[in-house]
Amino acid sequence: MKTFFLALVLAVATLYLSVDVVQAKGVCYDPIHGSAKVNLNSIKADLRLLRDSGFKTVRVYTATLVNENLGKRIIDHKMNAAITVPFVNDRPGDSESHIKAAIEAAKYRVGDNRVTHIYVGNENLASVNAVPQKMFDYIARIKAAVPSDVLVGTVQRNIEYLDPARNGISRWKELLAQCTIAGVNIHPVFTPNTPANKAINIVSAQWSQLKGNVNNRFPGLSGKIAITEVGWPSGGSLNGNTGSKSGALTFLTAYAKWRQNNVGDRRSFYFQAFDQPQRTDGPFEKYYGVFNSDRSTKLSFNFNNL
Repeated sequence: MKTFFLALVLAVATLYLSVDVVQAKGVCYDPIHGSAKVNLNSIKADLRLLRDSGFKTVRVYTATLVNENLGKRIIDHKMNAAITVPFVNDRPGDSESHIKAAIEAAKYRVGDNRVTHIYVGNENLASVNAVPQKMFDYIARIKAAVPSDVLVGTVQRNIEYLDPARNGISRWKELLAQCTIAGVNIHPVFTPNTPANKAINIVSAQWSQLKGNVNNRFPGLSGKIAITEVGWPSGGSLNGNTGSKSGALTFLTAYAKWRQNNVGDRRSFYFQAFDQPQRTDGPFEKYYGVFNSDRSTKLSFNFNNL
């Protein structure tokens, strides 16, 4: 996750929420968390914990890792999979193995468990002025190859959607028109001087924009949009914002309640499953996990409510 986000808005304890509207229970998952070796056994242990904790859908950032098809492994553990095909703008050929693995996973089902979404690219448009042609090609190729109930699109930063200046990205509107799912990453910790107990207001305001006036710039967007990352860190500090465990729980609790009334089934992925102490690419990146990097309990929360 890149740490460039838009501040384009106006401005505890274990909870078992009683509202039962739609049940997203989605989480972002990176098998690399800490110094432990990643292999099939570690992936299985991670997925067992996520399943047994109440998560129903898992979003991954690659389709294959250590020669394992991550989508298929998620499905084997009786959860749905949302697969990201990584896309490097100047090396689009690197996506090939992930495209093949994503298509293979999309055809694999265990009971009702399946691939629900495939995303081509994650925040890769932050540094470009035009959408690479290969993104169009890959999305079209995947759509043609997978079952019709698998939604195919891309994940980008909130700024690409919310800032009218980003309309200048050549073919951005055209790309969204091709997508059947459009992921947006919303991280209120990057809006300066936002306390954890007010952060849900940032999410709510941006979501309202995405479902409202932004849809005027990108017709049909409101029916495609999904929150593909959202969270609050338990450590780190930047621009008047400080991560803490209590703040992480406060935001998690507030988001769970808000989500149930605002974001539909399979359209929400909380960031993220495990702390990543090996990360050095930003003040907060180590601290987003809802579990510690060693799979131990970090936050007392009923994830069945998320």
